[in-house]
Amino acid sequence: MRIILLLTLFSLSSCALNSHKSEWTIQTQSLDGTWRLEIIDEEQGRSDIHDVTVPGNWQSSGIEHAGVGYYSRSFSIDNKHIKSRYWIKFDAVDYESAVSVNGKLLNRQTGYFIPLETEISHVISEGDNDLNVWVNSPDEPLVQDWSLHKSLVKGVLNHHDTRPGGAWSDRGQDMNSGGIWGSVNLRETGPIAITQLKALPTVIDAANRTTGGQVSLSLDSRLTQSVVVELSLTLNGEKTAESYRYERQVKYGKQDLIIHLPQTTRKLWWPWDWGKPNLYQLEARVLLDGHASDVAIDTIGFRKVQLDEQAKRFYINDKPYFIRGTNYIASQWLGEVTSQDYQDDLALMREANINSVRVHAHVAGQSFYDAADKAGIIVWQDFPLQWGYSDDPVFIAEASRQAHAMTELLYNHPSIAFWCGHNEPPWDATWMQYKYESYRPEQNLTLTENVYQQLQKAQDGRVVRKASYTYEHPWLGWYSGHFTDYATYQPSMIVSEFGAQAMPSWAIIEDIVEDVRQWPLSSETIAELQYHNYQPHETLKLAAVQQGESLSHFWTNSQEYQRVVTKFAAEHLRLNKDEGVAAIYQFMFVDSWPSITWSVMDVGRDAKPGYDALKKAYQPVLAVVQLDKKRLSPEFSLTIINDTLQAFDGAKIIVSNAYNDDEWVFENILIPSNTKIKVVESELIAGLSEYLIIQILDKQGNLISSNQYQPKDFKG
Repeated sequence: MRIILLLTLFSLSSCALNSHKSEWTIQTQSLDGTWRLEIIDEEQGRSDIHDVTVPGNWQSSGIEHAGVGYYSRSFSIDNKHIKSRYWIKFDAVDYESAVSVNGKLLNRQTGYFIPLETEISHVISEGDNDLNVWVNSPDEPLVQDWSLHKSLVKGVLNHHDTRPGGAWSDRGQDMNSGGIWGSVNLRETGPIAITQLKALPTVIDAANRTTGGQVSLSLDSRLTQSVVVELSLTLNGEKTAESYRYERQVKYGKQDLIIHLPQTTRKLWWPWDWGKPNLYQLEARVLLDGHASDVAIDTIGFRKVQLDEQAKRFYINDKPYFIRGTNYIASQWLGEVTSQDYQDDLALMREANINSVRVHAHVAGQSFYDAADKAGIIVWQDFPLQWGYSDDPVFIAEASRQAHAMTELLYNHPSIAFWCGHNEPPWDATWMQYKYESYRPEQNLTLTENVYQQLQKAQDGRVVRKASYTYEHPWLGWYSGHFTDYATYQPSMIVSEFGAQAMPSWAIIEDIVEDVRQWPLSSETIAELQYHNYQPHETLKLAAVQQGESLSHFWTNSQEYQRVVTKFAAEHLRLNKDEGVAAIYQFMFVDSWPSITWSVMDVGRDAKPGYDALKKAYQPVLAVVQLDKKRLSPEFSLTIINDTLQAFDGAKIIVSNAYNDDEWVFENILIPSNTKIKVVESELIAGLSEYLIIQILDKQGNLISSNQYQPKDFKG
């Protein structure tokens, strides 16, 4: 759970919020910065000392290590107040941690994304104090079929086909993600501390913007007495606020206070392409004898989401909404991704007309979700289960515990519409029988079910999905079939993966390949490309990408193939709007390290041609051409898809050949809001080429949308 204290300070001795005659102070001190990290190599009998940056993964400091590391630093308290309480908070440590202050072990945590906050009041003194953190981020043991029986809940961060070494190599766990990758803070409160602030906003009547809600305050109190709780709601940083005041009885120890927000008219949170993602700042203050003992602030939004499995539609605020999504892994080392990096990636998604992002089989940094809330992008949040895991009851219980922790951590974010428990679990992924000798068709059924039930227990109004299933991942033109099969493919309600690989920028290829002039490629070079996730069988045999006469030629063909597949697949999947498809998610948005994957942007955020193809195919208003080439003269069909809430009366559609002045004009077209219409169906048009430009203009002559085609866009 994000809890942002009222003041974020760099020193405990200045600018504090003093309360109750200086008996306590409310303030926060950042402990980010340079830490000492000791790596002990027991086999070699030596110890290496490093200065590392926190937050950060040790790999980002150039340390190739899997296992235990010892972090340490000191912090100073200049004036320890009489009734103050002191807490250490770690936003994220990968994978296990144990925290000691002044030589006393205080707390332990397991889970790479789960915050750890512990009270240190009883072990600190004025002046310097020592902070030590034992961190353990091991690799899975390299036993037979190790990746089918994993026991770490790390999702794509320790097993995936987009990480160093790929999915099916014993080197697939290289460049371990361990370390203190989230921020560390020391905070001071009064006798009653707020340990969690949760809000469940509700939309009672979307049309009239009638809303209510519930606020839950988790408290840790050293007292038993009556207190006053003050809540305020402020829209998007405006000066006026709703303010509420409640008297409550607090007992000694830990407890939750439930407060209901009054029903009133408030502005709703909308995805960016349909409105404004209105956010409210929620502030909670606990007053003890009239003085603030603690203050917590978070951001919330009022919105309603629903997935109607009968109508096969997704709804936002009671309106059917078609999802044009992508999959996303910002980096294999999340500690190096800044808040600005997340904002920039989300801006690139919006530029590509993407309105939803699937955080693929991992939990991202907390600032990602803050940025998604502000950007108005709907989030599909996976729990970090990727393919196969142990069926040991102890592991199943641990995964369920971590699933609960994920929903608690991300509870307040209005952008998150979906929870999903498991990506391609073994019981669903029958292709695993060809990968693993020990494959069992029933494997992980109990694991997936238990995690699913835990996600449902959040009861937070989100869509809860048991898994992202293999039938939702068509992969035509890559793992099977031909990309033109999307023209006749009958998709499921949700298509959560589709796409094709493409090489990254030429500069990255030059970094990967020792000599880019060599041709044909040596077996050593191919092996190095495979380490960087290149799939030669799928590229050459199934997709039949032509290598050409040089690596640069092959590079061009690789990128062009992805462009063609992305355009064809996205357009034809979108043609199923209102006919049983609610959401589509292209795979993948960016490379998470220097690699050759299905992303449309490489790790440096240089766009491949596939990015522009996705951007055009995801235009909210789009003209899609279909050519039935069974006849000597192809039959021409033209469909207009409108994902917006705006209708266009008197629109004009111009279809023109790209290489001459021939054009065909369709006038006075009514394009209704949020639907699709067939403008031309199976007509023979003399002189029409396969080099086409289609423009949609409103009745004032303003360009709404344009689309282009060339012969390979229809046949490859």
